[in-house]
Amino acid sequence: IGALKVISRSSTMSYKGTRKPLARIARELKVEAVVEGSVLREGDRVGITAQLIEAATGQSLWADRYEKNLTSILSLQSEVAQAIAREIQVTLTPGEQALLARTREVNPEAYEAYLKGLSHFYKLISPELEKAKQYFEEALEKDPEFALAHVGIALVWIGFRQMGAVPPSEAGPKVKAALDRAFDLDDSVPEAYFALAGDKTWGEWDWEAGEAAFLRAIELKPNYPDAIVYYSNLLCYLGRVDEAVELAERATQLDPFNPLFQSICACTLAFSKRFEEAITRCRNALKASPEDPVALSSLWEIHHNLGNYEEAGKFAKAALVTFGSTQVVDAYDQGYAEGGYKGAMKRVADLMAEFSRETFVLPFWIAETYLFAGDKERALEWFEKGYEIQSPMMPYIIWPVYESLLRDESRYQDILRKMDFPDRVITTLIGNLEN
Repeated sequence: IGALKVISRSSTMSYKGTRKPLARIARELKVEAVVEGSVLREGDRVGITAQLIEAATGQSLWADRYEKNLTSILSLQSEVAQAIAREIQVTLTPGEQALLARTREVNPEAYEAYLKGLSHFYKLISPELEKAKQYFEEALEKDPEFALAHVGIALVWIGFRQMGAVPPSEAGPKVKAALDRAFDLDDSVPEAYFALAGDKTWGEWDWEAGEAAFLRAIELKPNYPDAIVYYSNLLCYLGRVDEAVELAERATQLDPFNPLFQSICACTLAFSKRFEEAITRCRNALKASPEDPVALSSLWEIHHNLGNYEEAGKFAKAALVTFGSTQVVDAYDQGYAEGGYKGAMKRVADLMAEFSRETFVLPFWIAETYLFAGDKERALEWFEKGYEIQSPMMPYIIWPVYESLLRDESRYQDILRKMDFPDRVITTLIGNLEN
């Protein structure tokens, strides 16, 4: 419901079992009202008692009880949403009314497996992505026509591709197959458009199609922080930085305690060169998730960009630990002992390049590490390899930490042109050099 600001479940559930007063919770979440209730499940039936409470006064604005078969859980959710909207006199658009009315029955076990899969997906490291995949597959075993579970499979393969667990050539067809099936089953699922947007943006570098899919996802689900925060990164690629920051901030208001979204917001802030704010966002993410790979990598890159090499090294090592290779960490330690931070970067880059002869390693990571070691020539070689295989990390090549080191290199500028970044983005980078 676009007229409402609704905090996401991942943030509200942090208050489960809390003894904090309702007014304090509302202040922390920056909301005016809270839905409070209880759920009773008995066999195949579920009953929900819900009330809407004005945070400032503690006054109950509305209360009701609902009971349905578990297969109608989505319909039940829609009924509660519409009742709250009526009570606070929010006018639903025709599109919102139609979407709330289009609720199919679900297999309760499939729906539960899907929710568990999402909880693992958000951690974005290979072991957790594998667990997510298992839950989404379990959901499909229970209900092969459950569109959201097919979207979940697509998201997992997007995650595997983004984190370098599999080559783009392997992940791409699996993403497409899962999304095609999801859209065949239900073309009104906002999560499917979100996954499509991710595939078009990072998988195909089709900025226009990526933006269209993001906008459709947000149209269908206005309070969708996932789509909003990732869309903010795409807007950076398009040179629309002010819009990007505004959207990133909005996403973290909708889901303030989600560490992944804090980290992605930090990426957007870093692109706009608001580095101290970006560092704060990353540190907030690490408080909730100390091994968050996006936050650790971002802190590594930001501190390198600022010339804080001691700090950069600390976060580089922590980020490398999340890759799960003791050899990489050992190479870092050995290189650091021999030649400090740049020596560590050189050792790690050489080892990853050696690994790439036998197993897939994202060329972008190798390029980045050579760049931080001060070897621009080798870095550009690996960035060109990233372009050749259409690496999903390549759109980040315009981030300040790379642009500041490579903008005077013709090979770097050629990559930007071949990736079809907007002319104004490339002109800005070249213009910085000319000025």
